[in-house]
Amino acid sequence: MISIWDTVFFLCTFFLVLGVGLYVGKEEKTAKDYFLGGKTLPWWGVAGSLFGTNISANHLVGMLGIGFSVGFAQSHYEFGSIFAILILAFVFLPVFRRNKFFTLSQFLEGRYGKTSALFYSLIVLILITIQLTSGLYIGARAFLPFLEQSFPSLTYEKLVVILALASTIYTWFGGLKSVVYTDVIQTVLILLSGLVLAYLTLTRPEVGGISGLLAKEAADLGTGRMSLYLPSDHPLLPWSGALSGLFLLHIFYWNTNQYVVQRTLGASSLREARKGILASGFLKLSVPFFSILTGVAGYHIWNHSGQAEGIDPDEAFSQLVLLIVPAGYGLVGVILAGLLGAIFSSIDSMLHSAATLFTIDFYLPFRRRWKQQGIEGKEDKQTEDEDSLKTGRWFLLFFSAFTTLLALLIHDPHSKKNFFLELSAQSSHFTPGILVVFLFGILWKKSEGRSAWITILMAPIVSFLLPVLYHSVGWESVYKIFGQDLNFLHRVFLVVIFSSLFHFFLSLFLSAKNRTQNLTSQNNRLSKKNKFYILLSFVYAAAIGILIVFKVSFPADNKTWAVLGFGITAILSGYISYRYSELFPKKFRRKIFCRRDEWRFGLLFALVISFYFYF
Repeated sequence: MISIWDTVFFLCTFFLVLGVGLYVGKEEKTAKDYFLGGKTLPWWGVAGSLFGTNISANHLVGMLGIGFSVGFAQSHYEFGSIFAILILAFVFLPVFRRNKFFTLSQFLEGRYGKTSALFYSLIVLILITIQLTSGLYIGARAFLPFLEQSFPSLTYEKLVVILALASTIYTWFGGLKSVVYTDVIQTVLILLSGLVLAYLTLTRPEVGGISGLLAKEAADLGTGRMSLYLPSDHPLLPWSGALSGLFLLHIFYWNTNQYVVQRTLGASSLREARKGILASGFLKLSVPFFSILTGVAGYHIWNHSGQAEGIDPDEAFSQLVLLIVPAGYGLVGVILAGLLGAIFSSIDSMLHSAATLFTIDFYLPFRRRWKQQGIEGKEDKQTEDEDSLKTGRWFLLFFSAFTTLLALLIHDPHSKKNFFLELSAQSSHFTPGILVVFLFGILWKKSEGRSAWITILMAPIVSFLLPVLYHSVGWESVYKIFGQDLNFLHRVFLVVIFSSLFHFFLSLFLSAKNRTQNLTSQNNRLSKKNKFYILLSFVYAAAIGILIVFKVSFPADNKTWAVLGFGITAILSGYISYRYSELFPKKFRRKIFCRRDEWRFGLLFALVISFYFYF
């Protein structure tokens, strides 16, 4: 399968990424340079890095596998994230940037105290460990089928070590700027490889293009894999969980996750960061159509030959490439380069963020206490900066070795499960408490410090116990609606509700006795503009609800509702942007309107609404 042209293209991209990472980061001299890229990142760097960090090998390989085994409903992971992107761009990010944070735990420390910040850092390091270990596993497993024929001595274990070592090298030298600029290259590779594989799959005679695929589904010749809404008792992706718990996971991922938000903190300005966030949102809408849809088409190819039952979901990507990509043209090399980019772009981001969290949140406070901060002069400050760089780099090496060892010991390279969903379920135990304290910290000034860290610790315990409680209650009427087993998306929703109520009432009780540090400075308060964007998100949500009610009441063709949903949302966003521009003199209105971010987000949001109605 692998020709000389495939090898040449793959090796060229490998050394290009490595070389760019080392070159870009050669001038990183200070902690600000290493951890935040000197705050000079352009919008396209933010967009490419956000997309590259988000679309890891878990997505490229795992989502295709779920498209193959479950169907297009996996697109909820992409469509639903657009709501969370709005909140990041217009609510959370302005607060984080005004305070010049390096890590999000610094926000929690200023809002609730050091204990909450410490627990946040510990839990996020646990989440990074889980996801980085998984990234090495799925990356090595996806690569192995391509390389084992040419290199018989190459094993899963050796490939894990090679991937970890290569991504560690340029991340160790260059810091955030190296990560961001290599992520931009990797984003191009991911998109190119995904589009090539999608085109080759959809044009197969067994599929007959997108129209042929939709016709098969409409004729009920397949298994209904193009439906976006699976039953509420579906064991993997129920629609009720996708529109509740999954939405909350999106808010956590895009707003309170260190290795995602860190890219936006490194942008040269708030406007550049916001443009990059919205651009990454447009890129994310392509994922269902070059990854998940390809998996659905792959199912029909194998189903036509009666081989669908013998394909493991996590191996569907590699098996599909080996089946349909013609040899000798370099196309396999293009796809492998995209896969390599997906692996590197997630590993380097998580390694760098882990080093940032450890250095800023654990090492520096310890060092300052030891050195008795306040006596130090200018020379000590410079020494502290140098020590921060050294510590961050040494921890990065340790963390890389530790996660590599876990990938070798924990994961089974012959597993037949849907790994992407397994990873989401594992990580979701630790996220509800963090999400609740961030949301309350931003939106409610009475949110109390001791209640915050208690909520962070309590939420995982409740999350692990809830499925046991769900089984023991024995409500048959509930089981008929949501299934015998509590889906992890439903679990997340219930834990967030419980944690919110717990944090709210405990804060009221504790604050009545002893008020703790709250967000009282001007930098930490929500501005009128932030509050307006929160209101805007509710307006969008209300518009969606009204459209859904009308769709149920007046059944019509999905295409009609998709066009209607797009039109109403786009008009609403355009009107809001125009009304804002009217606040300025007439000669500036057109320029102000074109520069507004509301209409850009409105266009992005309108596309999502049309997809929700069409599928």
